[in-house]
Amino acid sequence: PPTFPTDNNFTITTGGTNGNQGAHVITPATISRAISTANTLATRNGVGSAVTGAGLDWYNSDFSTGNSGYDDPQYYYCFNGPASNFPPFANWMNFYDMFDLNQNDQMVYEESGPIQGDIWNAIVSVSQNSLVDARFILAIIMQESTGNVYVECTNNGVENCGLMQAYAGSVSFDPSNPQGSITQMVVDGTQGTSQGPGLVQWFNDQDYVNDNTGGNPYNVARGYNSGSIDFSNLSDGLGSTPSYVSDIANRLQGWNGNDGEGYRAACGF
Repeated sequence: PPTFPTDNNFTITTGGTNGNQGAHVITPATISRAISTANTLATRNGVGSAVTGAGLDWYNSDFSTGNSGYDDPQYYYCFNGPASNFPPFANWMNFYDMFDLNQNDQMVYEESGPIQGDIWNAIVSVSQNSLVDARFILAIIMQESTGNVYVECTNNGVENCGLMQAYAGSVSFDPSNPQGSITQMVVDGTQGTSQGPGLVQWFNDQDYVNDNTGGNPYNVARGYNSGSIDFSNLSDGLGSTPSYVSDIANRLQGWNGNDGEGYRAACGF
């Protein structure tokens, strides 16, 4: 497991790696679709919900399983098209190295050591309870907030809050209860809120999400971000972030979220 520094030398930021990348970011043209989707969602409490069926093929409880990631963590491969064009499960880096990479390249600039530890604890706990792979949860967290617990809520027809910019009903960071609020933020994004779905519900193709993902995490990521899915091209953002699924795929293989070498920019998203 990683070590966490005890100092509080960190900066508070509210921006992600790339602009307009939060969950369920909706342009005016698609707000009506978002409202329609919201109106069909069943009220639920996400705590206790877990992946079943095909989605379990993308879960491993052994945090040492996987490779050590890209040799150059700024490297970015351009993924598009259907889920079959995206990396297989065997290509994902191991969770220990993935957390260490993001801790050193992103979290260290935003969080104190104890807060980094709280994020680790939350991911481990929620992954074990939800049967969503810890690496996938971490990738979504880094995409949505760069692991910044102070990230603000966004509202583009649906209010999204917390580390995973989860569905309406999600919570924000509470400095008086750091571990509790951080864990709840991860629960909200992974297992759903009282008002809408998290990753588990997208994995399970439950009847209050719009599309049957077949338990594939790349389809899940597109649904989580956009609220609907063009299965022929997961880089079609449908009003949200076109690069979202490709970003997630690269994070799972060792991308650190930076584009200093221009690899990501060359994709033309």
